Amino acid sequence: MLNNYRSAFLRKSNKNIQLFRLSSGSLEKSSSNGIKIDIPKYINRGPTDILKAISSTVQRDPTAAHYKYHDDPYLIPVSNFQKRAYALSQESGRKAAHWILNQHPELFNHKVAFPPIEKFCPKVVYDESCELDENELKIIIEKSNVSDAITVHNLLTKKGIEISSDTQQSLLELVCFYNNQDILEEDWIEERWYTQANKDREEFRNTWKSNGFAMTLFSTIKSPNSHHYSIIIQGMAKYNQFEEAYKLYKEAIEKGFILTINAYNSAIRTAVYVKEGADHKWLHIQEILTQMNDSGVPMNLWTLNSILSVLSTMATNSESKKYALKTIAEAKQLGIEPSLATYYYLLQIFCADRKNKSTILVDILNVIEEKSLTIKDLADISFFTAAMENCRYHLQSVDIALRVHSILLKENNYNLIGDSYRESVYYRHLFAILCQNESVEFLMKYYDDLVPHIYIPEPNITELIVKSINIAAAVEMYPKIWSDILMFDQADREPIIIELINGMAQNLFPSFEPSIKEKLGLLSGTIYDAIEERKETGKIKMS
Repeated sequence: MLNNYRSAFLRKSNKNIQLFRLSSGSLEKSSSNGIKIDIPKYINRGPTDILKAISSTVQRDPTAAHYKYHDDPYLIPVSNFQKRAYALSQESGRKAAHWILNQHPELFNHKVAFPPIEKFCPKVVYDESCELDENELKIIIEKSNVSDAITVHNLLTKKGIEISSDTQQSLLELVCFYNNQDILEEDWIEERWYTQANKDREEFRNTWKSNGFAMTLFSTIKSPNSHHYSIIIQGMAKYNQFEEAYKLYKEAIEKGFILTINAYNSAIRTAVYVKEGADHKWLHIQEILTQMNDSGVPMNLWTLNSILSVLSTMATNSESKKYALKTIAEAKQLGIEPSLATYYYLLQIFCADRKNKSTILVDILNVIEEKSLTIKDLADISFFTAAMENCRYHLQSVDIALRVHSILLKENNYNLIGDSYRESVYYRHLFAILCQNESVEFLMKYYDDLVPHIYIPEPNITELIVKSINIAAAVEMYPKIWSDILMFDQADREPIIIELINGMAQNLFPSFEPSIKEKLGLLSGTIYDAIEERKETGKIKMS
């Protein structure tokens, strides 16, 4: 019976049979009526592509806090300090759990998953009782466990086990890249987000460990080759030990070594400290570029950015603009496409003088506006903050600022905002320029959308917002702004309070309805009570 049904189904299907054949790289579909349909090539999809597509259809809810905060009005942070404390506290709990797991592994003998998940297992402790070989060291290097790699290397050396030159080179790469210390794990997202600003403050501070394991390992290599020199030069330059990096670069060149392109790029960056004066720095750059050319090593994007980075440190010199244009022209001839870091350095070079306005930002926006932006250089994350600062202080144009903001919100470009500090600075500049150039209605549109879940205004920005409300005589906004001042814990800031109550007094026109006068009277009483409360605790001294 089942076979009869199957045969009948096949006979019926044959009437409308569709033949598929591969033609010119695509799948062509032919039907009985002669219509041909081209089926596009198969597109390889990732496991989360469907989720990303669905997510792109949902817009951000401006009234909702970030998902990492508990969905409870009493637990949603309303100040920058609370945001930081809540996010790091939650992560601290997970770190405490990891610490207990590693300190007391004997308490966790049960199997939580099969096959076992390494992250759920206690960390292995290496000592002299362990049976180790070179393969174990290779595995640890591959996992980027710096302290364990150093420990195992020392144990192998102590036991007289020979380590191959390739493994030594891999270990040298690891310790130079991380400066002989373990990195913050990728799992600790919030700590990485909030501590990135500290790294930015160390941009030109020498943090290289001069007597660390990397130098010891390099000195034990009997005949260091060009790769060893390239690695140690890159490591030193990355952590701002420019003088020693340049010495090793000169030593490698004297020995006739051809270094890697990244080592040459690092040597270019050493000009910031090893040379004084714009002309000497430019000669330093030209010498290295000539050496690269003689060695047959072509420049790349990071060479371009390294040169512009040095030029940005001497932006007050008029020649730096000429050098920058020459560099850009040569990179263009070589087909090198600039990244956001390139544009960031150009802003630093061309807009250092605020007296002579440069519209280079407009030209940059014309180039990147229709592009899909991706990170190519670590300095890419500095572009949007610098661009908004340029709009505020250099161009003083709200229209260009809104263009910058629209590009930031396009597709996945918000990932290029960087960290919490840069995000805060970016919105500080945005609100400052909105307060200076736009109507209060337009300003409050952005205020309602971004405050408090994306950005919490600093006291000086709050004062500018209050001034804008005062100028527009928007008395209906006084209760809301006072409520936010209390929420942001800025009620003890005397300039804000004075600006607010002066505006309320000046804008209390006789023509107002009694209900508005009554509301302002109640509000002034609330402000008075808040001042008295803070005077008792010594937080504020009012005239």
